[in-house]
Amino acid sequence: LSNAKIKRFDVWKRRWRCNMKTARWIKYILAALLAVSCFVSMTACSFGSDISKKMMIQGIGIDKEEEGYLVSVHYLRSDEEVKMDFIQSQGTTVYEALQNLTLQTGLIPTYSHNAMVVFSKQCAQEGLTDVFDFFIRYHETRPTVDLFVAQDRAETLFQLQSEGQYVLATQAKSFAEADSATNKFAGSTVLDVANRMASEYNAFALPELTLIDEHVQLGRTVYFQDNQLIGYFNREQSRGYLAAVYTIRNGVMVLDIPDIGTISLKLENTSSKITADIVDDVPHFQIEVSCKAYISEINQDLRKKLSLDVYEKFETALNEKLKLQIESAVEQAVIRDSTDIFNFDVALQQQQTEYWKVHRDSWAQELAKIKYTVNVTSSVDRVQQEASPAF
Repeated sequence: LSNAKIKRFDVWKRRWRCNMKTARWIKYILAALLAVSCFVSMTACSFGSDISKKMMIQGIGIDKEEEGYLVSVHYLRSDEEVKMDFIQSQGTTVYEALQNLTLQTGLIPTYSHNAMVVFSKQCAQEGLTDVFDFFIRYHETRPTVDLFVAQDRAETLFQLQSEGQYVLATQAKSFAEADSATNKFAGSTVLDVANRMASEYNAFALPELTLIDEHVQLGRTVYFQDNQLIGYFNREQSRGYLAAVYTIRNGVMVLDIPDIGTISLKLENTSSKITADIVDDVPHFQIEVSCKAYISEINQDLRKKLSLDVYEKFETALNEKLKLQIESAVEQAVIRDSTDIFNFDVALQQQQTEYWKVHRDSWAQELAKIKYTVNVTSSVDRVQQEASPAF
């Protein structure tokens, strides 16, 4: 053979080998894709089968019975259409009562979609220690679940229907968001309460759910000491409590101003600080609150203008009213009920360590002796200098 033919043969042989290698890689890739496809198909079938056997819990109510607990549950069932259903079960513990739901339906409870837990008044009075542990220990439960206390029995709220539908669990998010929308009650999640329960002095607050004219509504703020219900804040006291301990991002304050009329202010971005001093071996706490407000409504002749000195009257009235709300909450919960819902113990631990070391074991008794002052400052926005809005 000539050299030219030999070279052409070598080129053809190298190309053939390259094509064979490519073909092998293509077969490997196709086989891998086929395996992945089969795995996904089997997983999807398995997952679909599992879903049909699951009870996707949306809300849980807990009532104390003579022996154990009664749980009332809203859950999603998948028939021809997804629908909220209602079921109840009893057990010696909360977990057993929930697991006993399977005996009635054959479905396995899952908790990853749960949005709310409602404790009955009796549960709250006798203490949440036993009924709360499941929600912080069980691996499927979520720390962001919102907690509430029923005005009486939790099952009454869960049995309520609107147009043939169970609605309470679907309202959980709306109730929780009402905290930031109105700031007239204290909202709490599992994580919030668990952190406070784990603290040295155990006090926390939960919102109350009430039944009025066959409609569930937010009621008062329920405060606890050592996991037991101690008392209730009305909405004015709740506002004071929230302003002193948390941040009010959106709220309404209505004031009656002499010679002007009734004014509605929108409160935004309050800030607070609690400092602790020891005077003659008695704790003295300074509660300082500042807030910004905007005029939302004035019951006044639209032809009248607002002078700068009128804004000072607004601020003075706002400061005084918010101060009274805070003082009322402190007098009732701390002085009368010896419940440190304002976290004064934290201020002492951080700022007066030596005093706290000596009195930590008798802090509940020391609460009745404390002294406190409240100082509120505010700024009412002066953008609009007229009573009427600018168009």
